[in-house]
Amino acid sequence: MSGKSNHFYIEKNYVDFFNRSEILNSPRTEGIVKRENFLLLAAYGFSIGYKTPFDNPKNQGNDTFVMNQLTDEELALLYAIAISDTGELDVVNDDIKVADIAMEYANTGILELKKLEEHSGKGNRIKTFQAELLDFIEDFDN
Repeated sequence: MSGKSNHFYIEKNYVDFFNRSEILNSPRTEGIVKRENFLLLAAYGFSIGYKTPFDNPKNQGNDTFVMNQLTDEELALLYAIAISDTGELDVVNDDIKVADIAMEYANTGILELKKLEEHSGKGNRIKTFQAELLDFIEDFDN
């Protein structure tokens, strides 16, 4: 995407879903800031294994947060994703590239979460999502 910024965006086409998703906005996730939902989506997209570029680099939706708002743990997650994606340790010195990689994985996370919510029965969506994440973690640990 090369947004030339260390700001994190949600694809404009996905902003409505991001704001109304049953999983991202359930009573269980009440109080979780958009930043944490974004990180969850980036990790989910990474676990799926592919990135979804922005349809149009100018099609950025809501500016959700900037790099300096991340905790050390959150930065470590995004750095790990970027290192794994590029195979290069020095990617951590390029906040713009790290942000771009994270946004493309978050786009994948949003698309897949949207499909999951559309094809799961109401009430089962969170359980299905949790099961998918637990399967990934178990596979990753082995």
